[in-house]
Amino acid sequence: MSTGENPKKFQYALPYKTFDQCNYVLPKTWLVENVIAFGEDSSWYGPPGEGKSGLLLDLAVHVASGRDWRGYKFNPDEDIIPENRGVVYFALERAALTERRMHGYMQRDGLSGLPIAISRHAIDLLNPNCVEIIRHTLLQFWEDTDVIPGLVIIDTWGKAIARGDADKEQTQNLAAMHISQLREVLKGSVSRFHLASIGHSGKNLAAGERGSNARQGHVDLEVQVNGGAAKITKANDQDGGELTRFEFEKVDVPGDDEGTKPWSTTILAGAMPVAAPRRAVSKPPSGKQARALDALKLAIAGRGVGGAVHADFWKEELTRAGIIKADDKNPRVTFKRIRDSIAQHIIAGPDGFVRIINPQPEQIPPCPA
Repeated sequence: MSTGENPKKFQYALPYKTFDQCNYVLPKTWLVENVIAFGEDSSWYGPPGEGKSGLLLDLAVHVASGRDWRGYKFNPDEDIIPENRGVVYFALERAALTERRMHGYMQRDGLSGLPIAISRHAIDLLNPNCVEIIRHTLLQFWEDTDVIPGLVIIDTWGKAIARGDADKEQTQNLAAMHISQLREVLKGSVSRFHLASIGHSGKNLAAGERGSNARQGHVDLEVQVNGGAAKITKANDQDGGELTRFEFEKVDVPGDDEGTKPWSTTILAGAMPVAAPRRAVSKPPSGKQARALDALKLAIAGRGVGGAVHADFWKEELTRAGIIKADDKNPRVTFKRIRDSIAQHIIAGPDGFVRIINPQPEQIPPCPA
């Protein structure tokens, strides 16, 4: 229905998606499966001295070295995100300790050349200038290492908003707005970094991170660190409960020929994964998604081999079912949207064959006569 107004009158209207367009949104993409996802924010909080910084540094080392972390798979969707990812660590307090711990990983694990940068310089998330300062830092890191930063750590959130009152809603909202603006001006792959910040709890640990609860509204994941355990207390589209248990171990660093005496530091001991791996929440398909999955089942039943079928045969079934219109001007793009919308239910191999993840016997209909 036309409003009868001149279309130029609405030139300042904000972009939006309609209800049906949300049918083709992608599932979240994990940097470390069931722990941290691309394009999201997380808060890791707890009392002082409980190992928050050490735990996040351990996560950073594993991300930068492309290794699974404490039983959780690194970059499980490498066909979607094929590149390695680096880490930029803003150590706003105890930067020297962070650097010594980094050396501890070199000494214990024999690591070198990892794409990790540690900045000792203060950042003020309440100052609009922080957007350009952090943007330039991330882009400089990318240029220097040729690796896109995938994980950004702020240690601590309280120091990053020290100019304001953490108990005030407007303080937390302003800092979150600047992070959002940062992602907007970065654009592309680099804008999808995961931001993990370290915070402190108050005297009442059950009350969560210190400060206004507006902070909780801005993070996708909240992890409480206390007593050698990390527990998810809030999460979007992933399970809560215990994430991992950990302990620290001492690493001795020998002296050198230039007179540096032997010294030691502490880093996280080897992995202690949870007893049973947690899985991301998987919602059953509905509407067009369910119809697309039914078309795939028919294609597998009629022309599949070993429970898989070539994507071209699936496309034919989608067209036959009217999900892809016969007069579609760009059926390839439409098919990609459909495939991506049910990515959590299928496996699409590089050979062009598609299969359903863990299909039940009754899911595959009998071969049509």
